Amino acid sequence: MASSEHWQIPWVVELMARERPGSVLDVGSGWGKFGVLAREYANPQRVDALDVAPPRYPVYDRVYVGDVRDLERLIPAETPRYDLALLVEVLEHLDKAEGWRVLEVLSRRARRILIATPWGFRPQEAPGLPYESHRSGWYPWEFRTLFHIHDWRVYPGHLTRRLNLPRLWQFAVLLSSKTEVVTAGAVRVMATASPAAP
Repeated sequence: MASSEHWQIPWVVELMARERPGSVLDVGSGWGKFGVLAREYANPQRVDALDVAPPRYPVYDRVYVGDVRDLERLIPAETPRYDLALLVEVLEHLDKAEGWRVLEVLSRRARRILIATPWGFRPQEAPGLPYESHRSGWYPWEFRTLFHIHDWRVYPGHLTRRLNLPRLWQFAVLLSSKTEVVTAGAVRVMATASPAAP
C-alpha cells in the first residue's frame, strides 16, 4: 500500500482542527493516518473512509472499498452529508475531466472539501499500480470557477539535497460548492460555468 508525502500533514491537521467537522469522509484513505489525525485534532462524531483497498489502521466507522470515480455508487444515498471530505494526494491520480466529475459529486456529499495535491503536474508512473500513476496537475486558482475557496496554503514538497531548498511545491485548498441547499432538500445552482480547459 502506497503512502502520501508527509509534507502536507501539518497543513491538513491545522485546517481540520480549525473546521471542527462533525463528520469526515477520508477519500483515498491509504493507511488511515488522516482518520487518526481527524479523531485526535478535530474530534468528529463520525469518520468514514473510501479507497481501493481497506485502510491498515482500523479507525473508521465505515469503510467503502472501491474506485473514487464510483463514489455515487459506493456511498449509499441515505448517508448523511459529511461536514468535511479529505482528498489528500488523490486528485492528481485522475484525468482532469474525471477529477472535475469526482469533485462535483463529492461536493454534493460533503459541505466542504479539503484537497492536498502537488502544484502542477508531477510525473509519476508506478508499473503494476494503476492507482499510483499521476494523470493530471492542478493549481489552486482553477477551483474558483465552480467552488468557493475558503483557504489555501502552498508548502514545500521535496527539498534539494545540498542546499535544502524547496524543489517541488504542493498546496492545500479548502473549498465548498457554489450551490446553496435550501429548505425541502432542493438545490439551487449559484454558478454554472465550466472550468477552463487546460
